[in-house]
Amino acid sequence: MAGSVRGNIDKNGILIFKEKGVDVRIGVDMVALASDRKFDSIILGSSDSDLQPAIKEVVERGIECIYLGFEIKPNKGMTYTTSRAILIRNSEVIKFRNKNVF
Repeated sequence: MAGSVRGNIDKNGILIFKEKGVDVRIGVDMVALASDRKFDSIILGSSDSDLQPAIKEVVERGIECIYLGFEIKPNKGMTYTTSRAILIRNSEVIKFRNKNVF
C-alpha cells in the first residue's frame, strides 16, 4: 500500500492537495530495509513527527538516521530522535537555485 494525494476544497473554495499515508509507507520501508540490513544510514527529508517510532526502531538496529530539515522551522523532536541533524538555511537554497541546476 502506498500513499496518495487527495484534493479537497477549503472554506474559500480553493482546491488544496494533501498527501495521505505517505509517512506510514516511509516508516514501513525504513524498518523493513533496516531489518534486512539493506543500508548503513538513511537521510530522512521529512519533518513529520509520525515517523519518530520508525526512526527509533531503525536507530536501535544500528542504522544511522540523519534528519534533513530547514533551519527556519526545524522539528525539534526529529533532531533529538535521529542520529544527527542537517539543517538547511534559506540562503543555501537560494544559492543552489541561482546556479541554474534545474
